[in-house]
Amino acid sequence: MMLAIENLHVYYGGIHALKGISMEVPEGSIVTLIGANGAGKSTTLRTITGLVRPRQGSIKLKGRDISRLPTHQIVQSGVAMVPEGRKIFRNLTVRENLMMGAYHRSDASAVQRDFEYVIGLFPRLEERLSQKGGTLSGGEQQMLAIGRALMSGPSLLCLDEPSLGLAPLLVREVFKALESVHDEGRTILLIEQNARAALKLADYAYVLETGVIKMQGKASDLLENEDVRKAYLGG
Repeated sequence: MMLAIENLHVYYGGIHALKGISMEVPEGSIVTLIGANGAGKSTTLRTITGLVRPRQGSIKLKGRDISRLPTHQIVQSGVAMVPEGRKIFRNLTVRENLMMGAYHRSDASAVQRDFEYVIGLFPRLEERLSQKGGTLSGGEQQMLAIGRALMSGPSLLCLDEPSLGLAPLLVREVFKALESVHDEGRTILLIEQNARAALKLADYAYVLETGVIKMQGKASDLLENEDVRKAYLGG
């Protein structure tokens, strides 16, 4: 199992944000976590990556508990996150942004191989390597944020709302790239408000409501589920 979360409780002050959730991400799969705003989706990712500490429960990556590790060690263990809102370095060039993703790596030839893979995955980035990140369009910034995460050589790629603020055409482009990344054998955990796109891409899905997992199952089954359709797919 790539990632196993068990009985995870997270608080923000007096607010009980995650109320004992358990979920699994099998190696080589795409798992999505869908839910409304404020359901706890981003909190789940922030806890996996060490930005928030759980009060109770465990997070295991390939059997090793990472729930108390600092973020940089979690990254070194093979977890990369594409944060909500992209959070690229606006004053650095595209090339510099990508290389920041590989800051902890010393395997120069493998880093170069990953760099070539990323610009092959996103040809638009290759055309803009010397441009500053802040001059890119929203869609290009999202590609850059995904590319930067891939440069860390992750075994688990976590994405927080990658379609947010993107035109439908660009959403399709980003999701097609994620499909290619998955085809390369990477494991993906996708947090996404665009439930339809997420369920079409994923193998398995969890539905989160106010810090509790209300439903789970094969993504294709949830896509056809009446309750899911009413709540998240517009009927």
